[in-house]
Amino acid sequence: MSKLFKICDLGLRFTFFLFGDLKIEGFNNIPKNKPIITVSNHLSIIDPPLCASAVGKDPKFLAKKELFKFPANILLKFYGAFPLNRSQIDISAINWAKNQLKDKNNSLLIFPEGTRSKNSKLQKGFNGAARIAIDTNSVILPVSISGSEKCTNYLQFLFPKMSVTIKIGKPFKITSLPNNRDKELYNSITKEIMHRISVLLPEQYANNPSDIIKNFKYTEVL
Repeated sequence: MSKLFKICDLGLRFTFFLFGDLKIEGFNNIPKNKPIITVSNHLSIIDPPLCASAVGKDPKFLAKKELFKFPANILLKFYGAFPLNRSQIDISAINWAKNQLKDKNNSLLIFPEGTRSKNSKLQKGFNGAARIAIDTNSVILPVSISGSEKCTNYLQFLFPKMSVTIKIGKPFKITSLPNNRDKELYNSITKEIMHRISVLLPEQYANNPSDIIKNFKYTEVL
């Protein structure tokens, strides 16, 4: 874990101690000595550092390239971010993300919704996390965050007058995949991911996906 991340993380936790309230539940669910894909709902700009702090592994995540402007780019790089071009299929960003999962101490953070929710409700997920999980045979760790939607600017990192709860669910791994890895397969895995995030959320944030057709199997990771 980088020293820069440790410094930023200690600073964030200290400001929450002084001005806000941060609760983290389910820390024992985090796999040890394994790289993981952390999947979470997305409410505000403070979600990446908070999720990284909760999971405790060396954080890595993709962020839209438009955010990499001074001074935000400094903070993003401290937290292990890599720029993503959302206007096209960014092969270099995807390959970078996959490479991060070669280190057992890393957590690749993905927000399957692709952007922040405008109404705080969990939105439909995209298939990026499912594809990377299958391609790298990685463990998926569902996480929920609530209360962070009150953060609307970077100044609030210093004065986080908000109450945030992060819940860490049970990790799982996709197994017994069919030979035909079509869009339907990725859609069903994504629905499973979103369902696992949803059940961790308070009712006013949740949005349980229906009609999950499981043409795959999964195993819980201890």
